[in-house]
Amino acid sequence: MRRRALVLIAVAALTLAGCTSATSVATDDGLRSANIDDIVIGTSDALAPTITLDTDAQFTKPEGKVVWDGDGAPLQDNQPLLLDLYGVSLTTGAEVINTFDGLPHSYILAPEVVGDELYNLLINANVGARILVVAPSNVAGGSTVAPSPGAQLAPNVAVVVDVLSDRAVGATQQQRADLPRVTRDVDTGEPTITIAPSLKEPVSVQSETLIQGEGPQVKKGSYVLVNYKAVHWSDGSEFASSWATDTAPFNTQIGTGQVIPAWDESLVDQTVGSQVLIVAPPEFGYPDEGTLVFVVDILDVWTPES
Repeated sequence: MRRRALVLIAVAALTLAGCTSATSVATDDGLRSANIDDIVIGTSDALAPTITLDTDAQFTKPEGKVVWDGDGAPLQDNQPLLLDLYGVSLTTGAEVINTFDGLPHSYILAPEVVGDELYNLLINANVGARILVVAPSNVAGGSTVAPSPGAQLAPNVAVVVDVLSDRAVGATQQQRADLPRVTRDVDTGEPTITIAPSLKEPVSVQSETLIQGEGPQVKKGSYVLVNYKAVHWSDGSEFASSWATDTAPFNTQIGTGQVIPAWDESLVDQTVGSQVLIVAPPEFGYPDEGTLVFVVDILDVWTPES
């Protein structure tokens, strides 16, 4: 699966023409011009935040700001980007996008993907940041335009953008001596799997937690978003990987037979942020491929309510 471009995803709210803070001034129709600081971001019983604008003011130009910065790694140009998005119409209150009650979307941090102004906000932020962006109804395609007769313009839209980690984050655990060794690239987090010739090939599923995350738990029936790499036990050659920059993380349902038995057995009860090593003999993985060794970074989980 290739990563998507953030084009018109929130009715142009994310490809802003000028993310700046504005002072309140009178508009041509006498209404006060709203400031992005007038917007209140709250919490709800659901996973998504709430967005309210308790004022009779209206937005006359695009705005954006960093609500809070994260404590993770600084974001870098052209790196993989994992975003949770929640947007509403400030005119009607209708929801226009919501990935919080589901799985986040994957992008590349580049102006041509996320838009110049959102890029400018993100490139100076860290993983864990929250961004708020607003586009008024006279904005289409990221530029202020005069409406043509009969044109259907988007309502005033506000979008909360949360930056998630695209790799495991948590406490590193001691690795077992009887299983393959895993190291990680300092910059990308991509794992390298080394299988010592002295190791005995297992006949049953083996798993261990390499990094213990502190996020929500994976349950039977949960949908997960993961990065993973797999190699053949026989010679260490790569079988599959989602770590390529132009490849999006893999999403699937766990515990329902949607993936190989070794994954269903090993990922239930794991937590978001964890990295898990899984050794899958042929009958628990792919019979024609021999024993495979997987390293799985659990990036997010969504468990539908019963």
